[in-house]
Amino acid sequence: MSSGLRRSNSIDRLVADFETTTDPTDCRVWAWGISDIFVENTFTYGNSMESFIDYVKQYNSQVYFHNLGFDGSFILDWLLNNNYWHTDKAWRKGSFSTLISKQAKFYSITVVWRDTGVKTEFRDSFKKLPMSVANVAKAFKLKETKLTIDYDEYRAPGHKLTQHEIKYLKADVMIIVKALRQQLDAGMTHLTVGSDSLAQFKEICGSKMFSRLFPVLPNSMDADIRKAYRGGFTYADERTRGKIVQQGRVYDVNSLYPSVMYDRLLPYGEPKYFKGAPKPTKEWPLYVVSLTFTASLKKDHIPCIQVKGSPYFTASEYQRDITDPVTMVCTNIDLALWQDHYDMDILSWEGGWYFKGITGVFCDYIDKWMKVKSEAKDGMRVIAKLHLNSLYGKFATNPDVTPKIPVLKDGVVSLVVGDEEIRDPVYTPMGVFITAYARDVTIRAGQLHYDQFLYADTDSLHLLADKDPDTLEVDENKLGAWKRETIFEEAIYVRAKCYCEKLAEGDYEHRENCENEKECSCAFITHIAGLPDTIAEQVTFRDFYNGKVFEGKLLPSRVPGGIVLSATGFTLNM
Repeated sequence: MSSGLRRSNSIDRLVADFETTTDPTDCRVWAWGISDIFVENTFTYGNSMESFIDYVKQYNSQVYFHNLGFDGSFILDWLLNNNYWHTDKAWRKGSFSTLISKQAKFYSITVVWRDTGVKTEFRDSFKKLPMSVANVAKAFKLKETKLTIDYDEYRAPGHKLTQHEIKYLKADVMIIVKALRQQLDAGMTHLTVGSDSLAQFKEICGSKMFSRLFPVLPNSMDADIRKAYRGGFTYADERTRGKIVQQGRVYDVNSLYPSVMYDRLLPYGEPKYFKGAPKPTKEWPLYVVSLTFTASLKKDHIPCIQVKGSPYFTASEYQRDITDPVTMVCTNIDLALWQDHYDMDILSWEGGWYFKGITGVFCDYIDKWMKVKSEAKDGMRVIAKLHLNSLYGKFATNPDVTPKIPVLKDGVVSLVVGDEEIRDPVYTPMGVFITAYARDVTIRAGQLHYDQFLYADTDSLHLLADKDPDTLEVDENKLGAWKRETIFEEAIYVRAKCYCEKLAEGDYEHRENCENEKECSCAFITHIAGLPDTIAEQVTFRDFYNGKVFEGKLLPSRVPGGIVLSATGFTLNM
């Protein structure tokens, strides 16, 4: 083991990483590395779970892993097999608590070590830096880069780490150390970046003003309004789906969500219930309403209604014709868009909620972070982007925080649903309307360029165009304008979250020693949901047509000891 000095302050903040075996019959930690975020030259490593535990139980600390759901499973296995007992809040020697959502997302594991009485809180740095380790290094412009090792090589218990293995481990740890240090120095001390952003906004807005603008709504009211909460618009146009198209351009909105937060009319205060059809007024201009309807898509219009929770519709598809009546809840923003795109027959109105409207409440917050984003060249630019893009979602945080609890079943850590827990919502109407406005921006821009429209994904448009359209405001920096991201020579759009674009010559970096520049993977931008980036980088057009199988997609399985990642094939298909 190699080590440096550790601080003796009240709480150390560190970053750790495990390397584990891939054999389900021999699942264990074969290497670990750890470093203090604020003290240089404190990188320490070891080769067993026991030596890691011996290290962390010395001092009160917060220890970040960049995927606590994986690394934390090995910690849970050790705790449960060493007779530590789970409790709601770890306070007694030999106890531990967890914050794991009903969707099995890991936020923290807190342990009070039996022999030392020291408390260690393990946290997930991915909730602070939602990107891969390799992308963290690129985004923060760090000198460290993600390295590679042979993950499947057999390493016996007590394996002595090679110099390359130590270098690999240290790079992974130090990338997260340097990025987290910048976040913590910027006051981002909460569990998630969303919580950090909300705290920042409350500081700018003022706690009293925040409470007046965004009162805590009863859970039954919140549940009604939440039915109108939807995500981004992602759609591959049926006219060109699965076909190779020529010469186009890709545009992204500059900070889509902040742009609609900046100047759109947004809800505030206590909503007012209404029965039947909505009749908005100057005082109550916004509403969420439940309605039952049928609909038929107008000619030459982009479909934009998804019907979820029905056995008669595919939830991920946008419907062209709805002949059997459906009941949905939407905002007035959604309804106006639907009525522009569909011939709708509204059969009944089931009432809803009116809201007062306000503009400019987020301006000071957005101005602050847009200024940082435009001026910063290093990690502060990333931090600014995170703050700009994370705040809106925090308003719609689900109040159902029913946890999952770790238990041992047949020697394997399992997660079982705990007792129901409901907390106060933040202010769901804000998240509902911000996302509605964002969809409206993207869909209406796509519709405006219907003859050129190929694909959209939340804040992006992919158009068949050889020049910037005059009807699209193109500006690299202006909030809410469209920035031209790429120009492509050819592209194929298979379905939502599945496409490949061959960039125009001069729009990509030529890879050294490339034998065929036109087939070089750096000439392609490929996005396929569920496919790791390292594999997606290898994809070209022909792979979609021949059903090529790519090896290397990793699937996790819980086994005694922790989790193993097993490679499986990923088949491309149309």
